[in-house]
Amino acid sequence: MGILDRVRTAGWKAITKGDGVVADKARQLNDKLGRPLVSDEELADRKAFARGYQRGDGPAATPTATTSAAAPVAAPVLVYYLDKQRRDVPRLTEILELHKIPFKTLSLEDDPAALMAIRRDSHGFRLPVVFVAGDCIGGRVELINQAASGELKRKVFGS
Repeated sequence: MGILDRVRTAGWKAITKGDGVVADKARQLNDKLGRPLVSDEELADRKAFARGYQRGDGPAATPTATTSAAAPVAAPVLVYYLDKQRRDVPRLTEILELHKIPFKTLSLEDDPAALMAIRRDSHGFRLPVVFVAGDCIGGRVELINQAASGELKRKVFGS
C-alpha cells in the first residue's frame, strides 16, 4: 500500500469516526468529490475492478450461471430521473416495455453524488435519461430512434 493509499484510508477513518456538523460536511464533501477517501475494503475492491477482477477478488467473482438459449441475458437498463421529471418517465418506460426490455427506474433526488456522475456521463442529455450497460442512450427521442433501428435490442441483448 502506497503513501497515497494510506492517506486516503486514514482520512476515511477520520471522517467516519466523527459525529456532528463538521464530520457530516466532510462526508458530504467526500461524496461530492467522488469518494477520494475510502475504506481499505473499498480501495481493494477498486483496485480489483481496475485490473479486471480475478478469481477470488471482490463481489464480481461469483460463479457464472449457465443460461439457456431461449432466455438471452439482458444488459442492465436504467432510467434515471429527478422527482420533478417523474411525469416524463412513463414515456421512456413505455418504449422499453413495448420492446420487452427489462429496466429499472432510479430517482436521483436524494443522491447528489450520483446526480453529478449521471450528468457527467450523459453527454449533455437532459434528465430523464436511459443507460444501457453503463452507456448513455439519451432521452426519449434517442430511445425511439434506437428502438426503431433495432440498435437498442442489439445493445441490450447483444448481437
